[in-house]
Amino acid sequence: MKKLISILIIALLLNGCGNGNQVLKENIKVSTTPREVFIFAGKIQTNNSVNLASKISPSKVVKVMVDVGSTVKAGDPIIYLDTTDLQNQEKQAEAKVNTAESALNKTQSKGRPEDIAIAQAAVDNDEKAYENAQNSYNRIKQLYDTGYDTKQNMEQAEGGLTTAKDKLLSDKETLNKLNKGATQEDINVAQASINEARAAVTSAQAQLNNGIITSPISGTVSTSNIHVGEIAATGVSLLTIVNNDQLYIDGYVPEDILPNVKVGQEVVVKVSDMPDKRFKGEVSVINPMINSNSKNVVRVTLKEGNDVLKLGMFAQIGFNK
Repeated sequence: MKKLISILIIALLLNGCGNGNQVLKENIKVSTTPREVFIFAGKIQTNNSVNLASKISPSKVVKVMVDVGSTVKAGDPIIYLDTTDLQNQEKQAEAKVNTAESALNKTQSKGRPEDIAIAQAAVDNDEKAYENAQNSYNRIKQLYDTGYDTKQNMEQAEGGLTTAKDKLLSDKETLNKLNKGATQEDINVAQASINEARAAVTSAQAQLNNGIITSPISGTVSTSNIHVGEIAATGVSLLTIVNNDQLYIDGYVPEDILPNVKVGQEVVVKVSDMPDKRFKGEVSVINPMINSNSKNVVRVTLKEGNDVLKLGMFAQIGFNK
């Protein structure tokens, strides 16, 4: 009997020692569990966001293809504007091109026989008129020089002679063009008119293309300030698209802690909107210069949470101790 009691006492002692060891191990485990220490904070930001605006004169919105929260791809049409006036401008510009090209063809071609005959007849008449004006001028000048005619008649004779001479020269130039075709200078002038008209067409087409506002990036629509039927003013933000693929947080690190912060160091990110969740981050930039407020700026790049985190969320940055 005594032997049995001794065996029971030994078993109880051994069991007690085992429980003690287990408690000790649990205490050690608790004491070695990493402790989160949050040392700075900031708002979640991204470098990849864009505000869409109209590049044309104020126009009415005829279609909006997205809502806030919509996912878009780069190149997707987002907003359609009324381009009726721009279409008319393009047609007018194209008509001017056709007119300028016709003028160049006419300039380069020689005159028709009937046109040449008419021009030749005009020159013949001009030569006779000039001859008569010259004779009249000579007669009046002789009388004026001898004192038998007035200064007024003399001035009229000079004017008539000048007019006859100018018309003769002009009609001769016209006849010469009809016979030989245009000069290179005339051709250059006509070609310049064509180039100017074509440039107007290109400008009108570019403006017309701007009537469809597309997204330059892939991302999510975060804000929308326009609706169908409203007027989109030039340069005013209509809609914002953000890409959350690369989120970051800039914060101010205390001077005494900064030496312990290293680029590439893993950090813990906690946002106020989701206090029970933690996200991994990494120190990506330590600004070597303090900012205007004499503070050290550190950037943390988020490694996860891009699908649930949003711009503007307040986040705390910490380390596991």
